[in-house]
Amino acid sequence: MTKKIIFLDIDGTLCEDNHVPFSAKRACRAAHKNGHILYICTGRSRSQIRRSIFKIGFDGVISSGGAYIETGPTDGSAGAEKLLFEAAIKPDVLRSIVDFFNARKIAYTLELGEGQIAGPYLKSYFAGRYAGKPWSISRLIEVVFMRQIFKDCIWNCDNLYRDDIRKLVFWESGGVTFDEVKRIFGAEFEMFHLSIPLPNMLGGEMGPPGVHKGSAIKRVAEFYGFKREDVIAFGDSDNDRTMLEYAGVGIAMGNATDELKSIADDVTAAVNKNGIEQAFKKYNLI
Repeated sequence: MTKKIIFLDIDGTLCEDNHVPFSAKRACRAAHKNGHILYICTGRSRSQIRRSIFKIGFDGVISSGGAYIETGPTDGSAGAEKLLFEAAIKPDVLRSIVDFFNARKIAYTLELGEGQIAGPYLKSYFAGRYAGKPWSISRLIEVVFMRQIFKDCIWNCDNLYRDDIRKLVFWESGGVTFDEVKRIFGAEFEMFHLSIPLPNMLGGEMGPPGVHKGSAIKRVAEFYGFKREDVIAFGDSDNDRTMLEYAGVGIAMGNATDELKSIADDVTAAVNKNGIEQAFKKYNLI
């Protein structure tokens, strides 16, 4: 069996509504036992990743959309974690986008290597999103999900002009759209549509130019000495595009966007239909 290196996005790929199907856990552990290398590759900051996901057992983590890479086992077994790569948005560029967002009352967060900083209009955005809407199961799931996302958030921070911001996330608000932000700042950032899997939640993710999931998995594969054809990547949304394009085999989930499916080498079943395990079996990983 030829050893492969496998990269898995989290939201909409490895898990749905913060729940990892048992079949996906079983497949990851079996593939690892067979000698394959497994990495998380997520847009989340590292501190936003649930401990239960780490306990599945991965060989390292790519977080903040490729701006932060650590090697070393995630399940607490022997082997020290090692920082392989980190990147930050240039302070002058960050200042310009923060000023732009604040002037237009746009909701945003600034992601650190560990944790994130809330912009001044984040709370009002979500207050408006929920205002006047009755409680329902879907709303409860969303609120629980967003509390998990913001559990490491620093609120009312006075220092927004920093040199340690890995990624910026914004929500379409204040009458400003993703396309407008990209038109103005696209040359200074790597930009992708917001990948939070919730209905009618639009926005974008912005990182240093040239830093994305594709560049990150290339860096990790080369660190281990893998050829491109031995790289397999799984994703479901816009920020997974560069990862699937680089991989020897790029696999979109059944619940992925149509755009991602169109560039993928293969499409497996949805995350909640045992898509990870089905693909692992199809490609003889388990």
